[in-house]
Amino acid sequence: MDAQKLWRTIRTPLILLVLIAVVALGTLWAWQQILKPSPKAQPAPCVPQTVQDGKLLSQQVTVTVDNAGSKQGLAGQVSRSLTAQKFVVTGTGNSTSIVTQDVVVVGYAVDAPEVKLVAAQFPKAEVRADTTMTDHLVRVIVGDQFAGMKDKAAAAIAVDAPSVCLPALPSASASPSS
Repeated sequence: MDAQKLWRTIRTPLILLVLIAVVALGTLWAWQQILKPSPKAQPAPCVPQTVQDGKLLSQQVTVTVDNAGSKQGLAGQVSRSLTAQKFVVTGTGNSTSIVTQDVVVVGYAVDAPEVKLVAAQFPKAEVRADTTMTDHLVRVIVGDQFAGMKDKAAAAIAVDAPSVCLPALPSASASPSS
């Protein structure tokens, strides 16, 4: 058997093996991409909102409430109280990252006006900064020894700047035109 005849005999199976290897490697790569965890969604940056008469109002502040204790429904109770004070509460849940016995208020900066206003609602609030909260959302974490909110707490706080960077307020959806 000469070399040319040998090449013609093994050429087709060899090409098929190479194609199978390419398909197998492509399938393996695609499967790894499917199983790879999705990148974490970053919070939207804050939006400058104007303050009226030099005061940040509670209805401009967006809050989430988490329960770090064992009392069921505590986050819901606090969120209803904050809603009654006209804060925009966007969610409740359970805290696994921060543990507290009373109440912790977490925001972008300890001295941010939105954080100060929310902390003023609680008699013994511990205030913490989390610079990853670039959307300026305020997080309230309550524990088992949470004693309640202040009676007649301030619904506004004085601000020196003409605007404050806050999460975008939810807007009413536009009605479809006919």
